[in-house]
Amino acid sequence: MTDPNTPRFALPGTWGRINLASDAAMHKSIRRVVEHSVGRDDRLATIRADMRGRFEQAAGIAREHGAIDFHLALELAPGVPLPAWLSVFLPDFEQADFESLGLTELKEALGFGLLTQQGNEATSRTVLTKTHVHAVRQVHRRVQPATEENVEFEVLQVDYWLAAAEPNRLALMSFSTSFANHEEQMLELFDAVIGTVRWPAPATAAVTA
Repeated sequence: MTDPNTPRFALPGTWGRINLASDAAMHKSIRRVVEHSVGRDDRLATIRADMRGRFEQAAGIAREHGAIDFHLALELAPGVPLPAWLSVFLPDFEQADFESLGLTELKEALGFGLLTQQGNEATSRTVLTKTHVHAVRQVHRRVQPATEENVEFEVLQVDYWLAAAEPNRLALMSFSTSFANHEEQMLELFDAVIGTVRWPAPATAAVTA
């Protein structure tokens, strides 16, 4: 069941939603997503185990940092893989430090006045406005360290800080992908997802499955 107070959005292609309610729920939903993706053929057991390990690591990190929702991309289109994942967070609006987060534009858009601090210069910020939801995009690159199973690789992380008013509320949709060399295309894709966001006020939001 999706929380009616969280942003609603559409994801292109095929994605698997991971239940973060508990360790057991997380492992069960990851197993289901992996089996849906590659099937149950015994010859693919090693591939399934590798996918479960990578998915559990990513989902576990998101859960530890307070994510309330987590989605894994499987295919952009049939036969076209999309190695990406999405974590959704609901930070406390009243306690959010907009200055240190580099969200001057977001706070200004909600009518809280202009701040002078510019935030992290290493990130790229673009204001995207759809309906009554305002968004600031921050782009980061980081290196995923090598493990016994995988080599070191670069990750493109794209954070969208969303805010809506009446009442004031804040959300973070954080995309990550190993397609770091295709930054322009990935930004276009993630921007398109943000373009579908709808976030009704809690008093009028309806529960959806």
